[in-house]
Amino acid sequence: MLHALQKAGIDLAELASRANLAIDDLKKPLTDEQADRFFTVAYERVGDPAAGLVLGKQMRPELFGVVGFSAMTSPNFGAALARIVRYNTLMSGCDLQIAQDAREAEVRMHYSGPQRPYSRCRIDIQMGSLLSFGRIFTEQPIKPVRVTLRGERPPYHARYAEVFSCPALFEQAHDAIVFRRADLDLPLVSANPKVTALFDDAAERDLVACRAPCNMTEAVRDALRETLRGELPTIEQVASMLCVSERTLQRRLAREGAQFTALLDEVRLEMARHHLAAGRASLTEIAYLLGFVDPNSFFRSFKRWTGQTPDMYRHGLAKPPFRAPHNSHAPGNTWAAPI
Repeated sequence: MLHALQKAGIDLAELASRANLAIDDLKKPLTDEQADRFFTVAYERVGDPAAGLVLGKQMRPELFGVVGFSAMTSPNFGAALARIVRYNTLMSGCDLQIAQDAREAEVRMHYSGPQRPYSRCRIDIQMGSLLSFGRIFTEQPIKPVRVTLRGERPPYHARYAEVFSCPALFEQAHDAIVFRRADLDLPLVSANPKVTALFDDAAERDLVACRAPCNMTEAVRDALRETLRGELPTIEQVASMLCVSERTLQRRLAREGAQFTALLDEVRLEMARHHLAAGRASLTEIAYLLGFVDPNSFFRSFKRWTGQTPDMYRHGLAKPPFRAPHNSHAPGNTWAAPI
């Protein structure tokens, strides 16, 4: 979606700022609340309620990582749709289902949560991207049987027929795009069974991890405690330890309201307090163990986290323990008293 907005000439930095986000935040999975703010300002900025019909045609499957590549290398359009439906939760909040009979295949889509001004736009994007995918990778002018939408008929209803080359029905039971059953047998020009197996394996691992009931925030903390021994562990290393992709790890942390860098700082502070209280390691040794480039960097970080120097903490001259604001993930909010 970001690619499509940028291609349409929209300044992403401006949108991020209006949504109280940094431009770098858009490179990471957003929390539901952050995503809602961004979608709201983006929808307002575009100023066209039918913008989803345009944006959907511009979606690039290769931007969807293993999910996109798994679909692109499928043998035919039907197999690609099945993979997109199965793995869509890894890249979108949209729940997809396929209902088919001997003549038709209906791809239904549903976003959880309350209706928002941009809700119809998101559905339009999802429908358009599926049709665009089929036309690009079969190299055939696929024409759906119909598209159905749950809401009332909008003022721009005629544009649906122009974009999808089929009738558009409103006030229906499902938001869906319906293909001819024969279209599902169309071969993809990008089919590659050997490569598909690799992408399927990666997507399945991510799907299992995404559905796992464990708390990813705590799992990351545990992994950091295990690996923080002189060098800073990267998010790639931690993701590998937890058997998920980097994108899945970021996405699950975002859902839990956490960020990898903040968790890293929390664990560094936890371990710094432990080493300082034990009194066996020098400040230089502690700085090295926690992955700081030099003792001064450690001193500055510790004081920023706690409001006191490591030496003050060690010698019992510390101020009351630092407490972060409620719901903050800033370092120090986990501990109520020194270790």
